[in-house]
Amino acid sequence: MMAGAGASPYELASDAASRLGIAVGAEELATLASDLDLGDGEMAAVAATFSYLAEKRRLASIETLLRLSRLPRREPKTFEGFDFSRIQGRDAAALGKLPSLADLYAHRNVAFVGPGGIGKTHLAQAYGRECCMRGLKTYYIKATELRDRFQKAVQRGNTSRVVSSLVKPSCLIIDEVGRCVYDRPCTDLFFDVVDRRYEKEGPNAMVLTSNIAPSGWDEFFTGDDTLLCALDRLFDKASVFVMRGPSYRGRELDTYSVEAVPQAVKVRGIQPEGM
Repeated sequence: MMAGAGASPYELASDAASRLGIAVGAEELATLASDLDLGDGEMAAVAATFSYLAEKRRLASIETLLRLSRLPRREPKTFEGFDFSRIQGRDAAALGKLPSLADLYAHRNVAFVGPGGIGKTHLAQAYGRECCMRGLKTYYIKATELRDRFQKAVQRGNTSRVVSSLVKPSCLIIDEVGRCVYDRPCTDLFFDVVDRRYEKEGPNAMVLTSNIAPSGWDEFFTGDDTLLCALDRLFDKASVFVMRGPSYRGRELDTYSVEAVPQAVKVRGIQPEGM
């Protein structure tokens, strides 16, 4: 628990120490200060030092999470960079609540469905980035990349390790579902991931994007009706945002209309009239 306003230097130092993973109480620090003849000013300096180190450690952890997430780093997508004012409709407010990560803590999957360029991938990546900022493991992968990874895992005989790696993150983002078809072995592995994540404890959500409504996703997986019923588990608890409207791409595109005019032809050795 963060020490509040008006807290003593010992409480502040204890709080900062806990963020460094050091369990030391305010009373213990007060006793130590007395033994070392340290005043409040000196303990305040200790608390400030601990706090600085704790923040430095937090930022380093976030940097590591972002690096391992595979989220784009050059032009990161954030909730702050998304124009929520473009989104209209009676359920628009629900989209604005995404930064709270309430779905993740409620074990609800999230899907963004709609035409290209409307902002689905932006929102999915922003969701993952917010998870990283809060110290939660995130992993981003496109559906085509996931299929290729499954195929290689089958060939190499390491499917268990690959599936486990996709179960570990608190937030698993699969972008562009429907861009490829999964064969039977890949379909088996996909739904193994879904099943294991369904039973996963702690903050947990899958975030998916697609141009196709979830009711049509069975076309992209290969299997019998029993296997494809696993799609129901994917959306057993989920928030599906069906997005409509003009493309978000090209909003900063400037188009210039220009015309080339013919040039006068110069013939060597002949001077234009009047020269």
